[in-house]
Amino acid sequence: MTAYGRALDGSAALDDLADGWGVGFNGDVLLAIEDVPLAETTIGELPDEVMADLPEDIRAGVSDVTLAEAPTEFGGRLRTALPASVQDLLHQIESKVHDGTIYAYVGLEAGDCTGTAVLETPGDREVGYVVHGPYETWRRIIDGRPAVSAVLSGDLGVTGNRLRLLRYASVLQLLGDIAAEVETTHLFPGGTAHPGEVVLDEAVRQPVILGRLAERQVSLATKALSPF
Repeated sequence: MTAYGRALDGSAALDDLADGWGVGFNGDVLLAIEDVPLAETTIGELPDEVMADLPEDIRAGVSDVTLAEAPTEFGGRLRTALPASVQDLLHQIESKVHDGTIYAYVGLEAGDCTGTAVLETPGDREVGYVVHGPYETWRRIIDGRPAVSAVLSGDLGVTGNRLRLLRYASVLQLLGDIAAEVETTHLFPGGTAHPGEVVLDEAVRQPVILGRLAERQVSLATKALSPF
């Protein structure tokens, strides 16, 4: 999330498209990543780079343990003997996943990212908007699927002021685009998109790009004409 926050803060496109976002209203966003497949994913299925510090003999012995079971399996003294990277993963599972959901906070105001965090509990921050959907959908967005396509298909749900969401639809898309630019290691195996999803994604992608360009030109022109 730290790298994502830096990418948002350094985005010239966000400066332009979200210039009025969060001004006079709460523009902070909560991203709810639901149905995280802890019970379906075993330690043996994790990427090699994630478990590289775990000795091979230990890894082979626990390869069938699911991530849902891992915090209990690796308890007490055994956990303290594990590599720091593995201890951190177990801590993240215990403290950041709530009933199968991860809650990520993104602070946005006037084109700036004011902070990001993975929350201990969903009510830790007051937000104006919530974007929610299953892990598989978020993974595909990180891999390049247009966020607007996911909303149109119903794979993502959004709560908040509808009129502002319509006015700033490109901001939602940009949040997904910037997430796709951040280097990410997927912990969980992913599925493949169905044909209808691919068709919708391609139908949405070009208009979104053109819309963002038009909005940016309007924003730049407005700033140029403003005496302040």
